[in-house]
Amino acid sequence: MIIILAISVLIGLIFAPLGCLVLWKRYVYFGDGLAHASMLAAALSLLAGIPIFYAGILNTLLFALLIFKLKHKSGNNAAIGLTSSIMLSLALILSYIFPGEFNFSSLLFGDIVAATGDDVLILCALLASVLVFLALTYRDLILIILSKDVARSKNIKVQALELVFLSILSFAVLSTIKIVGALLVTSLILIPAMTARIVSTSPMMMIGFAIFFAQLMNFAGIMLSFYADIPFAPIIILCGGGIYVMVLLWKNCRT
Repeated sequence: MIIILAISVLIGLIFAPLGCLVLWKRYVYFGDGLAHASMLAAALSLLAGIPIFYAGILNTLLFALLIFKLKHKSGNNAAIGLTSSIMLSLALILSYIFPGEFNFSSLLFGDIVAATGDDVLILCALLASVLVFLALTYRDLILIILSKDVARSKNIKVQALELVFLSILSFAVLSTIKIVGALLVTSLILIPAMTARIVSTSPMMMIGFAIFFAQLMNFAGIMLSFYADIPFAPIIILCGGGIYVMVLLWKNCRT
Protein backbone atom coordinates (compact mmCIF):
# COMPACT_ATOMS: atom_id res chain seq x y z
CA MET A 1 0.00 0.00 0.00
CA ILE A 2 2.89 2.36 0.79
CA ILE A 3 4.37 1.80 -2.68
CA ILE A 4 0.98 2.44 -4.30
CA LEU A 5 0.56 5.72 -2.37
CA ALA A 6 4.11 6.82 -3.19
CA ILE A 7 3.64 6.08 -6.89
CA SER A 8 0.31 7.93 -7.03
CA VAL A 9 1.86 11.01 -5.40
CA LEU A 10 4.84 10.93 -7.76
CA ILE A 11 2.66 10.48 -10.85
CA GLY A 12 0.58 13.48 -9.80
CA LEU A 13 3.66 15.64 -9.26
CA ILE A 14 5.14 14.62 -12.61
CA PHE A 15 2.08 14.80 -14.84
CA ALA A 16 0.47 17.96 -13.40
CA PRO A 17 3.07 20.46 -14.72
CA LEU A 18 3.67 18.42 -17.86
CA GLY A 19 -0.08 18.34 -18.49
CA CYS A 20 -0.21 22.13 -18.33
CA LEU A 21 2.58 22.36 -20.91
CA VAL A 22 0.79 19.80 -23.07
CA LEU A 23 -2.35 21.96 -23.10
CA TRP A 24 -0.43 25.16 -23.73
CA LYS A 25 1.62 23.62 -26.55
CA ARG A 26 -1.38 21.72 -27.99
CA TYR A 27 0.09 18.23 -27.67
CA VAL A 28 -3.18 16.80 -26.36
CA TYR A 29 -2.88 13.53 -28.31
CA PHE A 30 0.74 12.91 -27.38
CA GLY A 31 -0.02 10.47 -24.55
CA ASP A 32 -2.33 8.39 -26.71
CA GLY A 33 0.16 8.42 -29.54
CA LEU A 34 3.07 7.27 -27.40
CA ALA A 35 0.87 4.69 -25.69
CA HIS A 36 0.07 3.17 -29.08
CA ALA A 37 3.69 3.39 -30.13
CA SER A 38 4.74 1.59 -26.93
CA MET A 39 3.23 -1.59 -28.34
CA LEU A 40 6.20 -1.66 -30.71
CA ALA A 41 8.57 -1.44 -27.74
CA ALA A 42 6.85 -4.46 -26.17
CA ALA A 43 7.16 -6.43 -29.40
CA LEU A 44 10.83 -5.57 -29.90
CA SER A 45 11.71 -6.38 -26.28
CA LEU A 46 10.21 -9.86 -26.60
CA LEU A 47 11.89 -10.55 -29.93
CA ALA A 48 15.30 -9.25 -28.83
CA GLY A 49 15.08 -10.70 -25.32
CA ILE A 50 15.81 -7.38 -23.60
CA PRO A 51 13.87 -5.66 -20.78
CA ILE A 52 10.93 -3.66 -22.08
CA PHE A 53 12.18 -0.51 -20.34
CA TYR A 54 15.35 -0.43 -22.46
CA ALA A 55 13.42 -1.18 -25.63
CA GLY A 56 11.00 1.53 -24.56
CA ILE A 57 13.80 4.09 -24.22
CA LEU A 58 14.86 3.55 -27.84
CA ASN A 59 11.24 3.54 -28.95
CA THR A 60 10.52 6.71 -27.00
CA LEU A 61 13.49 8.60 -28.40
CA LEU A 62 12.52 7.56 -31.93
CA PHE A 63 8.91 8.64 -31.35
CA ALA A 64 9.89 12.05 -29.94
CA LEU A 65 12.42 12.66 -32.71
CA LEU A 66 9.97 11.75 -35.49
CA ILE A 67 7.29 14.05 -34.07
CA PHE A 68 9.82 16.84 -33.66
CA LYS A 69 10.82 16.51 -37.32
CA LEU A 70 7.32 16.05 -38.74
CA LYS A 71 5.37 18.63 -36.74
CA HIS A 72 6.89 21.57 -38.61
CA LYS A 73 5.38 20.28 -41.86
CA SER A 74 2.21 18.53 -40.70
CA GLY A 75 1.28 20.10 -37.35
CA ASN A 76 1.53 18.61 -33.86
CA ASN A 77 -1.50 16.32 -33.81
CA ALA A 78 -1.09 15.16 -37.41
CA ALA A 79 2.54 14.21 -36.73
CA ILE A 80 1.53 12.35 -33.56
CA GLY A 81 -1.24 10.47 -35.36
CA LEU A 82 0.96 9.47 -38.29
CA THR A 83 3.92 8.35 -36.16
CA SER A 84 1.86 6.38 -33.63
CA SER A 85 -0.15 4.66 -36.37
CA ILE A 86 3.00 3.51 -38.17
CA MET A 87 4.62 2.19 -34.98
CA LEU A 88 1.41 0.46 -33.84
CA SER A 89 1.06 -1.13 -37.28
CA LEU A 90 4.61 -2.48 -37.06
CA ALA A 91 3.81 -3.99 -33.65
CA LEU A 92 0.66 -5.66 -34.99
CA ILE A 93 2.55 -7.04 -38.00
CA LEU A 94 5.20 -8.52 -35.69
CA SER A 95 2.49 -10.06 -33.51
CA TYR A 96 1.00 -11.66 -36.63
CA ILE A 97 4.35 -12.98 -37.86
CA PHE A 98 5.20 -14.37 -34.41
CA PRO A 99 1.84 -15.54 -33.00
CA GLY A 100 1.68 -16.43 -29.33
CA GLU A 101 4.73 -14.34 -28.43
CA PHE A 102 2.95 -11.16 -27.47
CA ASN A 103 0.58 -10.18 -24.67
CA PHE A 104 -0.31 -6.51 -24.85
CA SER A 105 -2.99 -6.59 -22.14
CA SER A 106 -0.61 -5.54 -19.33
CA LEU A 107 0.44 -2.46 -21.32
CA LEU A 108 -3.11 -1.58 -22.29
CA PHE A 109 -4.61 -1.75 -18.80
CA GLY A 110 -1.65 -1.53 -16.42
CA ASP A 111 -1.23 -3.07 -12.97
CA ILE A 112 -0.19 -0.84 -10.08
CA VAL A 113 -0.16 -3.81 -7.72
CA ALA A 114 2.84 -5.17 -9.64
CA ALA A 115 4.80 -1.95 -9.06
CA THR A 116 8.02 -2.27 -7.06
CA GLY A 117 10.49 -0.08 -5.25
CA ASP A 118 12.45 0.23 -8.49
CA ASP A 119 9.44 1.93 -10.08
CA VAL A 120 9.41 4.42 -7.20
CA LEU A 121 13.09 5.19 -7.76
CA ILE A 122 12.54 5.65 -11.50
CA LEU A 123 9.65 8.04 -10.87
CA CYS A 124 11.71 9.96 -8.28
CA ALA A 125 14.49 10.42 -10.84
CA LEU A 126 11.93 11.48 -13.44
CA LEU A 127 10.36 13.98 -11.03
CA ALA A 128 13.78 15.47 -10.32
CA SER A 129 14.37 15.81 -14.06
CA VAL A 130 11.02 17.54 -14.55
CA LEU A 131 11.66 19.97 -11.68
CA VAL A 132 15.15 20.83 -12.92
CA PHE A 133 13.87 21.28 -16.48
CA LEU A 134 11.07 23.61 -15.34
CA ALA A 135 13.34 25.56 -12.98
CA LEU A 136 15.84 26.22 -15.75
CA THR A 137 13.49 26.81 -18.68
CA TYR A 138 10.10 27.94 -17.31
CA ARG A 139 10.34 31.55 -18.51
CA ASP A 140 11.74 30.48 -21.88
CA LEU A 141 8.95 27.91 -22.33
CA ILE A 142 6.25 30.48 -21.58
CA LEU A 143 7.82 32.88 -24.07
CA ILE A 144 7.98 30.13 -26.72
CA ILE A 145 4.31 29.34 -26.14
CA LEU A 146 3.38 33.02 -26.51
CA SER A 147 5.55 33.69 -29.57
CA LYS A 148 8.30 31.59 -31.09
CA ASP A 149 9.50 34.54 -33.15
CA VAL A 150 10.00 36.68 -30.05
CA ALA A 151 11.72 33.77 -28.32
CA ARG A 152 14.14 33.38 -31.24
CA SER A 153 14.85 37.11 -31.20
CA LYS A 154 16.00 36.70 -27.59
CA ASN A 155 18.38 33.90 -28.62
CA ILE A 156 16.30 31.16 -26.99
CA LYS A 157 17.00 27.75 -28.51
CA VAL A 158 13.40 26.96 -29.40
CA GLN A 159 13.94 23.66 -31.19
CA ALA A 160 16.31 22.31 -28.54
CA LEU A 161 13.86 23.12 -25.73
CA GLU A 162 10.97 21.54 -27.62
CA LEU A 163 12.98 18.37 -28.23
CA VAL A 164 13.96 18.14 -24.55
CA PHE A 165 10.32 18.69 -23.52
CA LEU A 166 9.11 15.96 -25.89
CA SER A 167 11.78 13.58 -24.58
CA ILE A 168 10.87 14.19 -20.93
CA LEU A 169 7.16 13.81 -21.68
CA SER A 170 7.89 10.60 -23.57
CA PHE A 171 9.87 9.12 -20.68
CA ALA A 172 7.10 10.12 -18.26
CA VAL A 173 4.50 8.27 -20.32
CA LEU A 174 6.81 5.28 -20.79
CA SER A 175 7.54 5.03 -17.06
CA THR A 176 3.86 4.97 -16.09
CA ILE A 177 2.26 2.92 -18.87
CA LYS A 178 2.76 -0.41 -17.10
CA ILE A 179 1.24 1.09 -13.93
CA VAL A 180 -1.86 2.86 -15.25
CA GLY A 181 -2.15 1.39 -18.74
CA ALA A 182 -1.78 2.82 -22.22
CA LEU A 183 -5.51 3.42 -22.59
CA LEU A 184 -5.74 5.79 -19.62
CA VAL A 185 -2.38 7.54 -19.35
CA THR A 186 -3.50 10.52 -21.44
CA SER A 187 -6.37 11.19 -19.05
CA LEU A 188 -3.94 11.34 -16.13
CA ILE A 189 -1.95 13.94 -18.03
CA LEU A 190 -4.86 16.11 -19.15
CA ILE A 191 -7.61 15.99 -16.49
CA PRO A 192 -5.73 17.81 -13.67
CA ALA A 193 -4.51 20.49 -16.09
CA MET A 194 -7.95 20.91 -17.67
CA THR A 195 -9.54 21.25 -14.24
CA ALA A 196 -6.88 23.71 -13.09
CA ARG A 197 -7.38 25.89 -16.16
CA ILE A 198 -10.98 26.57 -15.09
CA VAL A 199 -9.96 28.29 -11.85
CA SER A 200 -6.55 29.73 -12.75
CA THR A 201 -5.56 33.24 -13.77
CA SER A 202 -1.83 32.67 -14.41
CA PRO A 203 0.42 29.87 -15.65
CA MET A 204 2.03 29.31 -12.26
CA MET A 205 -1.36 29.20 -10.56
CA MET A 206 -2.53 26.66 -13.12
CA ILE A 207 0.44 24.39 -12.35
CA GLY A 208 -0.25 24.67 -8.61
CA PHE A 209 -3.94 23.83 -8.99
CA ALA A 210 -3.08 20.99 -11.39
CA ILE A 211 -0.85 19.42 -8.73
CA PHE A 212 -3.64 19.79 -6.15
CA PHE A 213 -6.30 18.23 -8.38
CA ALA A 214 -3.95 15.43 -9.44
CA GLN A 215 -3.30 14.46 -5.83
CA LEU A 216 -6.99 14.75 -4.98
CA MET A 217 -8.14 12.45 -7.79
CA ASN A 218 -5.33 9.98 -7.13
CA PHE A 219 -6.08 9.75 -3.40
CA ALA A 220 -9.83 9.42 -3.95
CA GLY A 221 -9.25 6.77 -6.61
CA ILE A 222 -6.89 4.74 -4.41
CA MET A 223 -9.32 4.76 -1.49
CA LEU A 224 -12.23 3.66 -3.67
CA SER A 225 -10.08 1.05 -5.39
CA PHE A 226 -8.87 -0.34 -2.07
CA TYR A 227 -12.22 -0.51 -0.27
CA ALA A 228 -14.49 -1.35 -3.23
CA ASP A 229 -12.02 -3.71 -4.97
CA ILE A 230 -12.20 -1.75 -8.25
CA PRO A 231 -9.28 -1.51 -10.71
CA PHE A 232 -6.99 1.39 -9.86
CA ALA A 233 -6.58 3.32 -13.11
CA PRO A 234 -10.24 3.48 -14.26
CA ILE A 235 -11.55 4.64 -10.89
CA ILE A 236 -8.90 7.39 -10.70
CA ILE A 237 -9.94 8.65 -14.13
CA LEU A 238 -13.59 8.51 -13.04
CA CYS A 239 -12.76 10.52 -9.91
CA GLY A 240 -10.86 13.03 -12.01
CA GLY A 241 -13.78 13.39 -14.38
CA GLY A 242 -16.13 13.92 -11.45
CA ILE A 243 -13.86 16.60 -9.97
CA TYR A 244 -13.67 18.33 -13.36
CA VAL A 245 -17.47 18.43 -13.67
CA MET A 246 -17.90 19.73 -10.10
CA VAL A 247 -15.31 22.48 -10.59
CA LEU A 248 -16.90 23.44 -13.92
CA LEU A 249 -20.37 23.63 -12.34
CA TRP A 250 -18.98 25.67 -9.44
CA LYS A 251 -17.35 28.09 -11.88
CA ASN A 252 -20.55 28.44 -13.91
CA CYS A 253 -22.60 29.08 -10.77
CA ARG A 254 -20.23 31.87 -9.72
CA THR A 255 -20.58 33.54 -13.11
